[in-house]
Amino acid sequence: MHRSRKEKALFLKKIQEKREKMCLFGKIYGLNSSKTIQCSQELDHLLNEYYQNFQTPNKKKSLPTHRVAVTNSYVRKYSLPYAK
Repeated sequence: MHRSRKEKALFLKKIQEKREKMCLFGKIYGLNSSKTIQCSQELDHLLNEYYQNFQTPNKKKSLPTHRVAVTNSYVRKYSLPYAK
C-alpha cells in the first residue's frame, strides 16, 4: 500500500521523534532499562511499518531458468566427466 508524500513525511517525523525519545531514555535511564527497551521496540515497529508502506519493492523481471538447464551448463563449463 502506497501513501501520499505528506503521509510519508509525517511518518518520517514520527520515526525521528521516537528515535530522539529512545536516545533520551537511554541517557537518562540507561540502555537496559525497560523504558528504553520498550521505546526501541516501538521504533522497530514504526520502521517496519514504514518499509512495508512506503518502500517500493525491487521488481526485476527475469525469465525463469529450468534447473536442468542450469545444471547442464555448470557441468559443461567445468568439464565434468558426466557432461553431455
